[in-house]
Formats: sequence, C-alpha cells, structure tokens
Amino acid sequence: METKRNWKAWLTIALAVIAVLQVLPSLMPMPEFYTAIFDRQVNLGLDLKGGLELKYTVDFKRAIADNTRKLKEALRERLIDAAAKKSGKDGAAMAAADREAIAKRFTVTHTAYNALEVAFQDAADAALLDKELMQSLDSRFELRAGDGKVGLFLPDTAVVALKAEIVEQTLAVVRKRVDAFGLVEPDVRRSGDADIDIQLPGLNERQMKLVREKIGQAAQLSFRMVVPEAKVFADKKAAVDAYKAENPDQVKTLEWGQDGRGAYLKSEKKSEILGFLTTVTVPDNVMIGYEHVVEKEPDSGQVRETYWRTYDLQALAPLTGDNLTRAAVSYGDKGEPVVNLEFDARGAKIFADVSGANVGNLMAIMLDGDVSSAPSLREQITGGRAQITLGGGRSAVQQMEEARALVTVLNNGAYKAPVIKVHDVEVGPSLGRDAVNSGLLSIILGFVLAALSMAWYYRQGGLIAIVGLVFNLVLIMAALVAFNAALTLPGMAGIVLTVGMALDANILIFERIREEIRNGRTVRNALDLGYDKAFWSIFDSQITTAIGGFVLMQFSTGPVYGFAVTLLIGIACSMFTSIVVTRMIYGYLVETGKITNEISI
Repeated sequence: METKRNWKAWLTIALAVIAVLQVLPSLMPMPEFYTAIFDRQVNLGLDLKGGLELKYTVDFKRAIADNTRKLKEALRERLIDAAAKKSGKDGAAMAAADREAIAKRFTVTHTAYNALEVAFQDAADAALLDKELMQSLDSRFELRAGDGKVGLFLPDTAVVALKAEIVEQTLAVVRKRVDAFGLVEPDVRRSGDADIDIQLPGLNERQMKLVREKIGQAAQLSFRMVVPEAKVFADKKAAVDAYKAENPDQVKTLEWGQDGRGAYLKSEKKSEILGFLTTVTVPDNVMIGYEHVVEKEPDSGQVRETYWRTYDLQALAPLTGDNLTRAAVSYGDKGEPVVNLEFDARGAKIFADVSGANVGNLMAIMLDGDVSSAPSLREQITGGRAQITLGGGRSAVQQMEEARALVTVLNNGAYKAPVIKVHDVEVGPSLGRDAVNSGLLSIILGFVLAALSMAWYYRQGGLIAIVGLVFNLVLIMAALVAFNAALTLPGMAGIVLTVGMALDANILIFERIREEIRNGRTVRNALDLGYDKAFWSIFDSQITTAIGGFVLMQFSTGPVYGFAVTLLIGIACSMFTSIVVTRMIYGYLVETGKITNEISI
C-alpha cells in the first residue's frame, strides 16, 4: 500500500512540474532554449484578441441542381449510345450528324433541382432507359415511367445525404483556404444544417481583406499537362543549397530532387518552396504545381513520409471542372481500384484531342493550384469517359483510400456549391484588452475570496483545499496550451465556475470528515470514510454539469464553444485535485505525524 501511495505521489508531482513548465511561457518571457521545448502559449479567442468572424451558408440545392444538369448531358449521350447499340451500330464511331438524328427521338428536361424527365417520341424507346443504365450513371436516382415518359428523381434520403456531402466538401475547401494563411488558432466549423462559421483572431485590415476575397472564390478544378522539358529546376541544386545556407532558421527541409518526371523541389513545408521560388524565374508558358505526397508502408499502411513536391505544368489549362459531369470509384480489369471520369460533349472532345497529342505523358489533376494526382496517359481517350489508375507499390486498401479521396476532390469541383455570406463582423482589439483585464480580475478576485473563506472556516483543511485550487488552475491552463485551445471571455467564466465547483466538492468532503470524527472515528478512518462517502455526491453533480457542457460543445460555436471547452477541462481537473490530490496531502500529513488524533478542519 505504501509503495502504491508513493507511486501516485511521484506521478502527481511529475504532472505538476510538467503543467507549470507548460504554462510559464504564457506568463513571462522565457529563454530561447526553454521555448524550443515548450513553444506553445495560451491562445486568446476572438472576443479577447480581436479579429474577424464570418458565417457562410452553402446553397446545396444549387449544387444538386448543377449536378443534375450535368447528369442530363451524360444521360443524353448514353441514350444515344444505347439506341445505336440496339440498331447494331457503334455509337462512339458514328458521325456527329447520325448521333444528332438519334438524339431527336427523345427530349431530356430538367424539371426540378433534383429531377429530370425524358420524353420519347416512340414509346418503345423508353425501354432504353432502364435501371442498369442508371446504375452506371448515378444509382441514387430513381425511375418512374409512364405514357412514353420516364421521370428521374433523387429521393429525400438521397437529398439529405448529398446535402451533408456537399456541406462537408465545402467545409473542407474553406478550411484549406484558411489554413493557407498560416493563422494562429483559426476556428472553422459546421454550424446548423448548412452553415459554416469562421473565427480568425488577431487579423489586421490587410489580412481581413485577403481572407474575405479568398474564401469567396469558388474551387477551381483543372487538368494540365506536366511539362518535364521546361526544366525549371534542372540547374537549381546549387542554388537550393546556397539558399538553405543563407536561411538556416527558416529553411530546414527543402531539398532538390530528380526522377522520371523531371527535376523538382521537395519540402515538409510548402512555405519553404514558395520562399525559394521568389528567387527563380519561371517562363510565362509554365506554372508550378504543388502536390502533397503521403508515402505509406505497403504492408502496414503506416505513414512513412509526408512532403510537398513541385511539378512543371503548362500554364494554360485545356480542360477544367466545368466539363466534368461525374467521378466515381470503380474496379479495373485486375480488380484494382480505379477512378472513372465522365465529361460533357465539349469536355469529351477536348480530352480526346489533349490525350491523343500527349500519349505517354503525365496529366496533373489540380484543385485550387494543388496537384491531387498526376496519372500517365496510356492512350488517346475518346467517348467522354476516362479512367485513372493509381499505380502499384501499395496495398489494395491504400489504393482504395486514395481513389475515394480523389473522387471527393473531383466531385467537389463538379458540384461547385455556392457559398453565400450571411454574417461578417470585425472585433476590435481594444474590446479584447478590456475583456482580458475584466476576465483576469474576476478570476483573481473570485479565487482570493474563495481561498480566504476556506482558510477562515476550515483552517488546516482550508489551506489544503487552496493548494488543490492552485493546482487546479495550473492544470486547466496547461490543458488549454496542450490542446491548442483558445481562451475566450466565456471560457474565463467557465474557469471561475469550475473553481466554485471544486470548492463545493471540498466542502462536501470536509463536512463528511467532520461527521465521522464526531462519531468517534480515528483520523485515518475519518479521512477514508469522508472521501469515499462524498465521492458519489461529487461525481453526480459534476457529471450532470459535464453533460450540459458536452451538448454546448457539440452544437455551439465561438465564445459559447470556448465556455464549454474550459468547463469540461475544469471539471476533469477539479475532480482530480479535489478527490486525489487533497487526499494524498492528508495521507502524507497523517503518515508523517503532522496530524495525530485530532484534525483541524
């Protein structure tokens, strides 16, 4: 038992030391060697530091409607192919005039944001549009046939699923754009049904303008050929080495490399590549693309290395996401995961021309300037349909993960869900300073008054409770630093609340101990029984408060979210300090003879 208590004591002391070391950089300037180890500080939220608060709503109906219109074009081409096949002809090899003649036998109409209607001149042709054809196009649509017409519509369940997918895709793009600014503690989250809340503390006027412009842009999907003969970085190895030598603190992972795709730059941080590019002259007909590469172990799937690399690309994009109608995961001839693409009529012609002129070369698929994939074109691709293979060297699970990620990117560009700004507020830094001062004053004043009351009423027990409260505050601040959470004004209120709850827990324990002493128990027995009997009362009160905090954290944003986070952290810390730490202090005092047959409580 003695060994067990010593083990707990040393673990608690170690936790206290680590917590204090974690919090010190937030309280006072520290030496460089110290901040190299403990480099984080308590981040202040938007209401304390000032900044920009935005809210956008995602027009998912517009996105579904756009996708339905693209399905209309794909359905028209597929019906022409089916009619040609029924008459014993090859639709892909037919002349344009013959395809148009077949197209006059039916009319495809967009009747609602989630519905199409196909009217056939000959009722017998309605059999061309069956479940098998729709399964190959979009299995989410249901068919309803009658009187020479076939209706296609998305059921409510599919609309709900698509809405969630579209909002999540848009949220991912917004997060990517916000992260590109390198801001401290950006908060981007989904709010409600189809809204996105963005809180960016500590921005100046120029940054606010840039953020508004960037987030307001639509995601741009493009297809560009890799141009290894451009050789932008072919003779830049010595220049890279010199640049690293001149900037040792800012550039640590930049490397020059060369493979079958040409010379390239590689770095763990994209910013290091961008910094070096300011010293390089790039031809007008070439642009630099950036791919985030994640290399995994073929067997275990564990990440081996992540880095950014460059590609020399043609500046003019011959094909964009405007021409893509659908992307879906499928399986190739050997059972390997592949990505199937479908283009509209204009995109099909462009893709055939580009692929025919670049057989054996690489085509980069890009979203917002970053390369998502760079597959090799094995042959000319006609008919408006293409297939992307993902290469070998990885397990089937890894290839499937990459295929699904690529489909998400492609469909993100294809849907183009509009975002509509509904809220735009700038929070001034002067309000933040006043709020910080008021919040700190409330915490200090509340703590001092509570400590004095406990020391006056419970004497020795009150002093032990004060030690637990100080440890509690240090743990809360250390947890905020460790989780990189922002401290908001309501968060300060949450800290004050948890201090009061910790005192309440100590009062319950002390009153139980007093009761056991009045019943004639020894000091050791009174302590054990007091803590054991008070535990469930404390646990019940804390768990009900924690449930409320968890609900707030799930369904709120901004300052209210900050209150919920600090409340939950405070509950966990106060349970530990009130039940574990103070009991260990009492145990130490009893064992060392500081408390014998009486207890000052």
